[in-house]
Amino acid sequence: MTTVKELLMREEFFDAAVLRHGFTDYMRDYELIISGRNGPPNTDLHKYQFIGCVEAQYQTNISPDGFVRSLSDQFVYAGPDYPGREEPDGFIWGVRYSNAYPGLKYIEEDKHTEYWSERLGRKMHEITLVTEAFTLRLVFADIRYLFLGNETSFNLAKDYPIPPNEITSDGGIQ
Repeated sequence: MTTVKELLMREEFFDAAVLRHGFTDYMRDYELIISGRNGPPNTDLHKYQFIGCVEAQYQTNISPDGFVRSLSDQFVYAGPDYPGREEPDGFIWGVRYSNAYPGLKYIEEDKHTEYWSERLGRKMHEITLVTEAFTLRLVFADIRYLFLGNETSFNLAKDYPIPPNEITSDGGIQ
């Protein structure tokens, strides 16, 4: 039987596109949807469910100046879906993926996994995923993997910001 570590090392994340990540709607598991492992021209899609996720920590890797400069919705409505628009100076969220570099790392026993393993009475696992835009750390019980197919045969719905109907006094982001 394949171990969690073996599965993650087999499923290379180097130079892959992180298309989506977040908790499932039933909130026990954390999902990653990955494309183009080992870089272009690969267009394969993969789903990873980190079962029983007890910790999820996300931190931006964008500089403070770049992050603040890129808060306007114009940075969502820029990128390859909008070829006629001039790209603003900042981080373009509308690219709709983050490049996994150096990628995913399985963390051997450390304080997080030891704490949760002891508390839950079962072995827990930890990974970090580093991209140009963020670092993600997950502590979880198990993993499941599903090959979704090719990007051209799979339609991943796009999210958009809710139109502002009220401007707050905390910076007037629109």
